[in-house]
Amino acid sequence: MDLNKLGLHIHELRNQFTYIEGNIGILNQTLEQNSSVGVFMSLQSILCAASQISKILWAPRKKGKARAEALRKFLGIPEDHPLNNQDVQTIFDHCDEANEEWVKKTAGKYILYDFIGDLGKSQHKDVKIDNIFRSFDTVSKIYVYRGKGFHMDNVMTTLKSVSDAVNKAHYHLFPDQWKEVKEKPEEKKAAAKKSADKKTEKK
Repeated sequence: MDLNKLGLHIHELRNQFTYIEGNIGILNQTLEQNSSVGVFMSLQSILCAASQISKILWAPRKKGKARAEALRKFLGIPEDHPLNNQDVQTIFDHCDEANEEWVKKTAGKYILYDFIGDLGKSQHKDVKIDNIFRSFDTVSKIYVYRGKGFHMDNVMTTLKSVSDAVNKAHYHLFPDQWKEVKEKPEEKKAAAKKSADKKTEKK
């Protein structure tokens, strides 16, 4: 894989991690505000980005295998990394069919839908995970979607090692883009003032 193609994929991987970081902030804010919409929106966005990262690095289709292997080799990420996870990759695939299948499987059963809180101390504590459509346990930090559970602390730990490798590679390929990140606030102010002074200079 040439550097142009490699750089594009590395840049996109870093974008996905940036989206995850932003949504972690939203998740924490909306948990404090007891906003169920914000909580589930941010959790969905985090896992959607994680799914894309997993697919880029461990392509589920044959035609992407060589690309994924080249990227992992460049980043130093092993094939058997925990993020190489089918549940993560397919969590939002074919949602209409998956929803219909879940409805059929849970017909006539007590189900749980859009719950946020301490599940163990709630009236729903005995509901089997297969019968939970969507929930977030604020104590165990387990997000359940359509009967699949994701321990979000473990997800974040799994993502960090990949994020570190991507950031290192991105810095190597695009050092200019990191100058603003490392620039101190006072340096930014000085640069902005200098730029403003130039604009107001008389010709």
